[in-house]
Amino acid sequence: MRPSAIRFSGMPGPRREWIRWFGDKEGIAVQRGVYQYSLSPFQLKVGPHWARGYLEGALRHLKGEAPFYTVPFLFGIGLYVWANDHYAYVHSKAGHVEGEDV
Repeated sequence: MRPSAIRFSGMPGPRREWIRWFGDKEGIAVQRGVYQYSLSPFQLKVGPHWARGYLEGALRHLKGEAPFYTVPFLFGIGLYVWANDHYAYVHSKAGHVEGEDV
């Protein structure tokens, strides 16, 4: 289903009428001289390459923000690796031997 850009001032329905739905009397003449404006189907197209534009914009944004998220990320990875190594050492036989001397 393709959305339409046509605008009317009446209630939605099968008839294309203007200003007739409030107290709808069947015998009253329909108002004339009201123009209907619409957009061309070519203007309604989203565009063949819309995803490429979003992807390029996102990559450009990520490239500009890279120092602000790579430095803390690398610091966190280093801290995680150090903590795992330290934990493994402290709970090993060598760690227990060193801990008894302290």
